[in-house]
Amino acid sequence: MKSRWVTSEFGLNGHYENSPKNNMISLQSRLDAIKSHISEQIADLESYGCKSLSTNHKSSSNEESFHLGEYSVIATIPFQFNFLEQKCNQIMRMSKTLLERVSDQLMTVSELGDIVVILSPAVLILKSIRSSLAQCIPECYQELCYICELIEVVLVDAAQLGGYIINFQTANESALLWISELTSNN
Repeated sequence: MKSRWVTSEFGLNGHYENSPKNNMISLQSRLDAIKSHISEQIADLESYGCKSLSTNHKSSSNEESFHLGEYSVIATIPFQFNFLEQKCNQIMRMSKTLLERVSDQLMTVSELGDIVVILSPAVLILKSIRSSLAQCIPECYQELCYICELIEVVLVDAAQLGGYIINFQTANESALLWISELTSNN
């Protein structure tokens, strides 16, 4: 007999199935899918960081031409671009670190209660990452929406299967603690 946390009443599309016995989907396989999507997003963030660094080296030679101009407004343009790029790089680094932490936490899941405890704060973290990265890398928005939806469906499914109540106040406090720990270390 399969463990309760392995089966689900939700189908592949994340919708409740009228005949769950015919379409039982493993929560473990959906957690693996979430981890896979998070890993892909981390790799994407790393590649964006590499592109940003290579663009930085190319633009550094152009800065001299800006400094040759008479107007002080023109001289501030490289500084403004540099500041925005630094801000985006910081957001990418923090997002990547938070995604890695969520992925690491997902590796420790062994029962339904773990899923609820880990995924509850992950929802706020993913939404926070999504809104922050949308400003810098709009291409990430759709994938982060998809990951967030997967997490929400698995979270609700695990809570229903295990009879757990999701306390979003506690989950939000945990998520904010993760974020504040990360920002204090940077």
